[in-house]
Amino acid sequence: ELYPRGSVKMKGSSGLLLSEQISLPELIDHMRQGQTILGSHVKPYPWLDYALKPKSEMEMKIESGMTSCSFKTVTSCVIGYLLGGAFGLFTAGLDPAITDDTSKQTAKEAVREMTQRGRSYAKNFAVVGAMFSGTECLLERYRGKDGMSNSILSGCITGGALGLRAGVQAGIIGCGAFAAFSAAIDHFLRR
Repeated sequence: ELYPRGSVKMKGSSGLLLSEQISLPELIDHMRQGQTILGSHVKPYPWLDYALKPKSEMEMKIESGMTSCSFKTVTSCVIGYLLGGAFGLFTAGLDPAITDDTSKQTAKEAVREMTQRGRSYAKNFAVVGAMFSGTECLLERYRGKDGMSNSILSGCITGGALGLRAGVQAGIIGCGAFAAFSAAIDHFLRR
């Protein structure tokens, strides 16, 4: 963005009256040096130097690693596993599956059931999280766009792949359901 130079008088080490236009980087340089604009003193901002300095090689490697599809997929898998395990434990506590109507469930049976359901939910949530995150990241890289359409397509691919285990019709229903859910979540989060 350019700012009109004709109305901006820069005082400082040069003390020049500028004409024409000044670019934003030039304006930032003047601010960093503490030069005055229109008679008011602009103090240098310490955060400005940090924000504008080039990234080091280590920072670039870390940023590249954290934005890679493999890192996003593994992170989603781990978070899905933890959330699924917690959800499984919670639902097992609310809905105990007593196999025999005449007997009461012991504490040992309840803990065993909670552990089994927690593991089952954890594995399912981990698979869904990894599949969704991985396909969304790959779609973003392939298409070169970041938008709602990537979430919808990823939801369709994930739901379809999971549903295909039960047949083609279940795959189509899974594709539509996951795509609609992804669209709703993405719309809610991007507002």
